[in-house]
Amino acid sequence: MSSSEHSERKLRTPSYRRHKPTGRAVVTLNGRDFYLGKWDTKASRQEYDRLIGDWLARGRRLPDAEEQQQFTVAELCAAYWRYAKGYYRKDGQPTRTIDQVR
Repeated sequence: MSSSEHSERKLRTPSYRRHKPTGRAVVTLNGRDFYLGKWDTKASRQEYDRLIGDWLARGRRLPDAEEQQQFTVAELCAAYWRYAKGYYRKDGQPTRTIDQVR
């Protein structure tokens, strides 16, 4: 393989692929798999575009710990509470599980 073929291969954009066992879309960046949602949906393709754009903007590398957004415990709890209020419902009413989350 010539030097130009090697560098060309090295600079290819990672593929949007189907993870057959789960039916989800996946992309591998720097050896790490990122699941994007249900395969072949608009949402999973948008997530692929977002991840690839961020990855390319960082020079084909993933963010390190300092670059990743950091949350306080209170922010994390508040975000989970918002999620739980919508998730733990039956027939439009909150279930008893929401009291356990609180």
